[in-house]
Amino acid sequence: MTAGFLKVTCNDCGSECTIFSRATTKISCLVCNSTLTSPSGGKANLVGCTVTETLA
Repeated sequence: MTAGFLKVTCNDCGSECTIFSRATTKISCLVCNSTLTSPSGGKANLVGCTVTETLA
């Protein structure tokens, strides 16, 4: 699978944001500041979010 962007929804507040699927840093929600992803060396681990849509 190639790298791409994902539209995700925060599990805590429900806000949506777009992230890179192979993010190398921790990504936090812009609204409630909860952790959405954590780096894993390859694909980012989705911790506090669910994927809504896969973008090209």
